[in-house]
Amino acid sequence: MLLAYNAAGEVIATLDCLVLYDAKGRVRGLVDFEAHERAGRALTAVWNVQGAVGSGTWPEWLGARAHDFSVELASAGVRPKIAALVHRTSGKRRMRSSVERRVIEAANRPPDPDDLFAVLKALEAAIGSPSRPLLLDDAGELLEPVALIEPPDLPLVGAPR
Repeated sequence: MLLAYNAAGEVIATLDCLVLYDAKGRVRGLVDFEAHERAGRALTAVWNVQGAVGSGTWPEWLGARAHDFSVELASAGVRPKIAALVHRTSGKRRMRSSVERRVIEAANRPPDPDDLFAVLKALEAAIGSPSRPLLLDDAGELLEPVALIEPPDLPLVGAPR
């Protein structure tokens, strides 16, 4: 998930994913925000948000609840990463290091770690996804996950036939 923040550190915009197309309108793939950030490139190449002083990746999908947080940046680096999200009302801190540990644990949890679908489902339960963001309460605490419901049959643009 990509977050843009203002001078006060408040999250003011989110972007779940971005599809890149070629000159003929064919899908090339999803933009890897994390790889772009790791390479030290400015995320303004991905998007430009009015009122934002910075932008960074976050390893969880929080949906609209991301706007309840302020960012805390790591102190090192030319383009420091978001180290934590701090809930603006409760002060609850969501630490990047804790989320990254949860990702590793989830990836190793399925009965068959070689089953890519099982790994993806475990990751989705741990960090959400663009279509299934994590559910947080009003204090920024993770709610118990609800049973995953299959999404409705939605129309797709450029879907393979």
